[in-house]
Amino acid sequence: MSSELIVILSIVGGAGLIGLFYISHSIEQQRRQRALLIANISDFAFRLQRLLDSIPPAYLGKDIQLLLLGQIKKRMERLKELAPSNDKFRKKLDATNEHIAEVTGSTAKQVKPQIKSPEEASQIRTLLQDLSKIIETFAQNKIITVAEASTHLAFLQSSYLDANLNHLLHQAETARQEQKPKVAILNYEKALTEMKKRNKKGNFSERIEQVTAVINQLRDEAGHAVSSTADEPNELNQAMNELLEEEDAWKKKYF
Repeated sequence: MSSELIVILSIVGGAGLIGLFYISHSIEQQRRQRALLIANISDFAFRLQRLLDSIPPAYLGKDIQLLLLGQIKKRMERLKELAPSNDKFRKKLDATNEHIAEVTGSTAKQVKPQIKSPEEASQIRTLLQDLSKIIETFAQNKIITVAEASTHLAFLQSSYLDANLNHLLHQAETARQEQKPKVAILNYEKALTEMKKRNKKGNFSERIEQVTAVINQLRDEAGHAVSSTADEPNELNQAMNELLEEEDAWKKKYF
């Protein structure tokens, strides 16, 4: 074999090895990009699902539930394309379609459950704030219109305040049952203040009358021992001040 042929074969062989290395590197890079894309889509779908699972349906409303489910469905369809052999994505897509049909066909009135602890109230508020940021991002990415986002954000703000109101009323009822009239009155009055602020359409009028009657009854039973809550700088007053600050911050952020 001539030296020229050996040189040529060496060059061809080297070029072939370089080509194989390049192809192998490209395939590995595509595999990593695909895996990263799958992870990102899956993580966001999981985040949406966590919000659906953790926030009581009545605090979301039908429209927001369907919006989140629709976005989960789109991501599951994409994941099914990217990883057709992954049975987990197919099952999740089927479950999401069933959930969409269930929510769409539901005609039952959703009742907002009582919130029994400060921790639960705080968790729901945090989740609602997280969801509000996602709704805002949907509008920025033109997944929904600005008008739709405003409607959803207004509903979530109402839910945010309802979570605090329900917690105050539950705390008041608990204190009343435990024969703690001062604590009960304090919480009832805070709830009363919140309801009066939100009663422009008269939605809380009946509840305001009921709570006012309970406060008067408790005051009579306590022998008028409870003074105005505005002059009592205790933990409950501090909690109410924090609630009002959070409400103002919410309005400045979204309205």
